[in-house]
Amino acid sequence: MKITLDNIEDAIEESGTFQKFKSKKKKLSASKNVSKLVSDDGSNSFTASDLEDFRDRGLLDELLHIIKSGKEATVYLGRNSEGYCAVKVYTDLRVRSFKNDNVYRQGRFIGDARAEKAIDQGSQFGLNAHQILWVSEEFRQMNFLYQEGIPVPKPIATSGIVVLMEFIGDDGEAAPRISDLDLEKYEAKDAFRQSLTILEKIVSIGRIHGDLSAYNLLWHNGKVIVIDFPQVINIERNSSAREILKRDVDSLCKSFKKHKVAADPDRIFRDMLRIIYNSGLEI
Repeated sequence: MKITLDNIEDAIEESGTFQKFKSKKKKLSASKNVSKLVSDDGSNSFTASDLEDFRDRGLLDELLHIIKSGKEATVYLGRNSEGYCAVKVYTDLRVRSFKNDNVYRQGRFIGDARAEKAIDQGSQFGLNAHQILWVSEEFRQMNFLYQEGIPVPKPIATSGIVVLMEFIGDDGEAAPRISDLDLEKYEAKDAFRQSLTILEKIVSIGRIHGDLSAYNLLWHNGKVIVIDFPQVINIERNSSAREILKRDVDSLCKSFKKHKVAADPDRIFRDMLRIIYNSGLEI
């Protein structure tokens, strides 16, 4: 069975907002063989082999719609024999905006001295290795958090610069980000409470999300689901952990101000530090 997709160039340029799947304007109707989905200039490249790998393993049959498109990646609604799934395709590192990730890569195990040197030098080989490691880190951290019981999409597989994961939504319509919603007061307070509980759980197992805000939190059936993990860091292996945690707390509180949720970020930060120390960790 062929994986079908239409107008990949147009898809990459879609706005960064979540799309309603029922909108025919966003539906991709024409079919193309997966081998023809590689752009000539590489500006929005993902290799045919990435998707063919999923297809050959019986994990992906079709790409149906854009769920969300941004400068770093585009997420598609996919389908396989078991139903819907989410397919996150990263934009090529050479053109995407988020290139300076040194602060997040600190302390990560690469296991290849040549690759690590090439990444630091920014060579062609280094850029390719950098891209693959960044994507694989998202899958690795998502899997770790999922196994620890954190509410995240279930990771399914990764290949090249594509990550396949559980689709969060109903009947093909994606769960919205909290940032895109106009929540009732009681819902906003509950969502913030859940978000703090999630943050507590994440830091207690030695991790920091690195980009935590209402923009990376989904609201599905009254539950908060965390997304976006390539920048997740290990608290004890990153010397900037304290600063990154403080930024996460500030961003989370600031993003919930839209929903009229009042919070004291300094107090929350102190609470998180206490949880970290009580977990036997150092930051």
